[in-house]
Amino acid sequence: MREKRAFAERTRRFNGDRTRKKYFLVYEGSNTEEIYFNAVNALRNEIGIHPLIELVSLIRSYSEEGWSNPKKILECLMREIREKETGKISYKTLLDKIMETISEERQNLPEISNVSRETIFKTLQYCCKENMKKSMEDIVENVAESCKELLFLLNKRFFMERIAEILENIMKNIEKGGITYSKDFDKVCFIVDRDKDSFTEKQYNFVLEKCRENSFGFYITNPCFEFWLLLHFEEVLSMDKEKLLLNNRVNSKNRYAEAKLKEILPKYSKTRYDAELLVKNIDKAIENEKMFCEDIEELKNQLGSNLGVLIQEMKRNE
Repeated sequence: MREKRAFAERTRRFNGDRTRKKYFLVYEGSNTEEIYFNAVNALRNEIGIHPLIELVSLIRSYSEEGWSNPKKILECLMREIREKETGKISYKTLLDKIMETISEERQNLPEISNVSRETIFKTLQYCCKENMKKSMEDIVENVAESCKELLFLLNKRFFMERIAEILENIMKNIEKGGITYSKDFDKVCFIVDRDKDSFTEKQYNFVLEKCRENSFGFYITNPCFEFWLLLHFEEVLSMDKEKLLLNNRVNSKNRYAEAKLKEILPKYSKTRYDAELLVKNIDKAIENEKMFCEDIEELKNQLGSNLGVLIQEMKRNE
């Protein structure tokens, strides 16, 4: 897991000496939520987000791509924060850093330009396990030496010429550290759907407990993020609440909430939609949300969302 911005640093831009509080946004999904909160950030002045708040999206590292289970994502986040606090990284993190650097350098590496990322990653995993006798959870004792050994083993298969330069760039990437989270100042916002098919009640309770233990914000929409998007329109108040909560499939492509959203926004898709159009109506969403459940305990089984609570907090900078 890493910050979307390349080199995140604490900024001091307000009145010259006041530090911005970072809201780290961790999404269960990989597209829909990020598109929306990018629009929130783009329109922050128009909708009244406090100037002392900075929004930072956390995106998946290579080994985490495709993850959607909230429990698994939360455990990964806690490990990332723990590694930042201890200064010790796991082999999983090391391999992700290597993959991140190689992905950025691929166009300058003709030897592997036609090799899939999956093949490269599986080769690294194999080298780790079979040659170095290390698991992904093991702590790296000497980052430079372990990185050098992995690249040497990778080179034996792919004959890369710029090993020294790649190693230098990987080390720079690692030295920059992980997420720039300050436990006593910033806030982690964990944004998920209450998808009962993949997010069990036991997992829900675990995530809620861990978020409370770590002072993370837990923001959930039941049944799915599309319901939060529906809240931006007055029509949501007259929709069938039972059908919204059940959110059964209405056809091979859509469930009920998404289908109702497409009645209002015909061009909507999870990977591409006019989020700014919605965000401009965010105060209506906040108002409409209050007509449904907002309590984090009751959202486990009731139709509603508490994302409006998060937006209000961002406006007040509490």
